[in-house]
Amino acid sequence: MRHPSHLLLLALILPAQGLFIRGYNATDHDRFTGFKANPVMNPGFIYDASKFTGVGYITAGGDGRQYTLVTPRHVVCTTHNKPDPGQQLRFVDANGTVITRTFATVTVISHPSTGTSDLTLCTLDAPLPSTVAVYPYLNLANDTAYIGQKITVHGFFAKGGRGSIAGFDNVDGGPYFDESRLFRFDYNTVSGGANDCHFVEGDSGSPSFAMVGGQPALVGVHTTADTVGSTISNYDTFVPHYVVQVDTQLQSSGYRMSPVNFTATTLGIPSASASPGTLRRSHPGEIAFSVANTGAELTGNLAVTVAFPVGQQPYSLSAPGWVVESGGSGIWNLRAATLAASASLAFTATWTALPALASINPGISADADTAPAITANPSFTLAPSYAEWSTGLAQPGQTADPDGDALENLLEYALGGDPQSGAMTLPGGHPLLPVMTHQSGTVSLSYPERSDAVIRGISYLVETSTSPATLAGAITLPAGASSTTAPFSPAVPGFVKRNLTWPADGPRRFARVKVELAE
Repeated sequence: MRHPSHLLLLALILPAQGLFIRGYNATDHDRFTGFKANPVMNPGFIYDASKFTGVGYITAGGDGRQYTLVTPRHVVCTTHNKPDPGQQLRFVDANGTVITRTFATVTVISHPSTGTSDLTLCTLDAPLPSTVAVYPYLNLANDTAYIGQKITVHGFFAKGGRGSIAGFDNVDGGPYFDESRLFRFDYNTVSGGANDCHFVEGDSGSPSFAMVGGQPALVGVHTTADTVGSTISNYDTFVPHYVVQVDTQLQSSGYRMSPVNFTATTLGIPSASASPGTLRRSHPGEIAFSVANTGAELTGNLAVTVAFPVGQQPYSLSAPGWVVESGGSGIWNLRAATLAASASLAFTATWTALPALASINPGISADADTAPAITANPSFTLAPSYAEWSTGLAQPGQTADPDGDALENLLEYALGGDPQSGAMTLPGGHPLLPVMTHQSGTVSLSYPERSDAVIRGISYLVETSTSPATLAGAITLPAGASSTTAPFSPAVPGFVKRNLTWPADGPRRFARVKVELAE
């Protein structure tokens, strides 16, 4: 192609007005009123200003260059007109609020075959909220499929016109970039439609969009223009040509450029697994979660939010393969640039001591650019524990005896005692220690037992023998023995009365209750 001579001028000469539009009038063609000092979305803008909240403008001086949001934290523009880190960019969001961001880094995108292109990716100092639009790119089968595509053309000073893609070529950018793939749309100076437009100096970097399903899809950013006779040819760097290169830069941030045309997939949140299998209050524990692509197509811009209620938040959350950001106390935001079909990504919440609560109930939400959003609200029961019971004791060990009543803490825990009082009765006056009686030819042994002993991992072992020396391990009860439980009267919350009986027709026996804990 004939090398355009106006490349530098488009970038650097800043006129009072940008983007020449046939039949221009501010009511139809200006995206804002009061631009730039007090920008308000123009309700008469023929392309609907509310759809272009993600087209920002630079704040420096009289400069009205525009930049296009392709992730919540990244914009694209032209290389020959790229900003400097530290410059500020403003957006007017869906609520009409002006939001300012600062350029943090500026990365020139490489051309697939050689050197640099006229496309640059800029990282902002912080993400934009969801009230600012992020734009997908127009992905068609091949370059030929773009020919004839109607485009909405944005220019300097936030004006909007229209064009139609007429062809493609590559251009050597001289001192500004090595080579760039461009598409062209033409403006006839003699005749044409009322909203047709052409570039003027200062329009470099502003975007062109196709409308797909009534929503904008990015096609290009303005590079240069050239005039031959009555035809002004306008050239955009063709953004879809550079998606692979842009995605390479975005991947480490957990983003990709989203295609506007796609085959939808689905996400799933499989059942989580706990370790250990029984989570206990005041014990260490972890829960492994995952999000899966349950469909047959790759998806991207996977975003997951994990929120734990106050008092339930883990000590840490590890997520290999994710970009992790804390969203506040108990909230984590996870991102991944892509997730292949039938693949999943895991993340694990870890507690050094699980809370003294009945359960942990996180909320999980996930979405992606080619899948509908999903939510899950799993619940994980926390079993009681000795550690929870002994919290606050000066001597919390199982064999300790803080009150000096000759009952170790573990026995107090199992039988319902108070480890700091020395009392030998339960509420209602029931005896704390086992009681053995002999009446009417029957021996009875009774003692308090926790009603949730199995959940707590407590075992009560009754050992009987004809000699104290052989009690240890003698858990076979005498012939004819039976065992029952019944509520105490008056009731003792959390406890039942265990009663064992056997005939008193054999030799004299000794009996004791042994407590074991296996949490």
